[in-house]
Amino acid sequence: MPMAVQILDSTLREGEQTRGVVFRPEDKLAIARQLDAFGAGYIEAGHPAVSRRVAESVRAIAHLGLEADVVAHARAMRADIDAALACDVDWVGIFFSVADKRLEQQFRKNEEQAIALVTDVVAYAKDHGLQVRYTPEDTVRSDFGRVVRVARAAVEAGADRISVADTTGVMVPWRMRDFVAALTLEVGPRVHAHCHNDLGLGVANALAAVEGGAIVVDACVNGLGERAGIADTATLATALTLTRSDAPPWDLASLPGLAELVGRASSIPVPHLAPITGRNAFSHNAGLHVAAVLQDPRHYESIPAALVGRERYIVVDAFSGKDAVRHRLEQIGARPSLEEVERVLGLVKERGLNDVADGDLALLLLEVQRGPLAPLAAPEVAR
Repeated sequence: MPMAVQILDSTLREGEQTRGVVFRPEDKLAIARQLDAFGAGYIEAGHPAVSRRVAESVRAIAHLGLEADVVAHARAMRADIDAALACDVDWVGIFFSVADKRLEQQFRKNEEQAIALVTDVVAYAKDHGLQVRYTPEDTVRSDFGRVVRVARAAVEAGADRISVADTTGVMVPWRMRDFVAALTLEVGPRVHAHCHNDLGLGVANALAAVEGGAIVVDACVNGLGERAGIADTATLATALTLTRSDAPPWDLASLPGLAELVGRASSIPVPHLAPITGRNAFSHNAGLHVAAVLQDPRHYESIPAALVGRERYIVVDAFSGKDAVRHRLEQIGARPSLEEVERVLGLVKERGLNDVADGDLALLLLEVQRGPLAPLAAPEVAR
């Protein structure tokens, strides 16, 4: 049976590598629980060798009894595997680049030495009961033949999965699809993908990787991560749900709450224009748009708001039409006449009001019904 596509959420590892982000231990536990409730297949909890603080958090997450598999990040070093073992995780993600310049300049190893190192660490992790994902870091800019040879050696040593890392976010979707498809032919249906967002294509490349045969794709809540981040969890999960029959039954309605939790914990608020979770994602403004949406939401909505735990919001401002004003007034319990709607809209346009709140809209209706409020009389000055 083909495997359902899964998401590995890396908010607690890659996400904490975002500039200025440090999660408190209690926030990490809360985020892990919500990721599990959402249905993430894997939660990458951190790199235990980084610090005692990180190791303690990884261990605490591993002991939460989550449905998701907990993954620890590790360099291709036995010491890092030992650190992961001490945290009682299910998986370890081992990374080691085989790109020409990295081997030559940083690691000072040839291909044979790289294979020997990777296979030793993979075998060591497997011998100690861990499931293993091996990532040839900067995969897509490495020589493909070398990637295949090292990946095959890693699989022979026991690696369960091979991850394609677009470490610098250089890929475009058709190249990512073809790369993953070619590697899948070489190592079988065990390929993951980790797509950075430097060109704004993280989600698109992750979707393309799935089309190419990837069975797991990495993501971070709110698109956190190094530089411009990686694929956004909410956008990716929703896109997979709407476009594929093999997506798990994720709790998409939990995504707004998850985004807000991570926004508070990271001190990076959810962007207003973020797909799915942003404030503006399900708002409608222009008069013709609103009239059409109120007749049939499908005219301007490809994603049902309720599917992802959101509600449609109709903006009232200088671009609005009568349908928007009537709808908003009726939402707050008013039953305005057509003339009152037209006069309220006239005041909005005349005064150049923007995104009128419910209370202000009620005051405008009251002004139309009763006339402008008389100014307060100036107090008499005592003589």
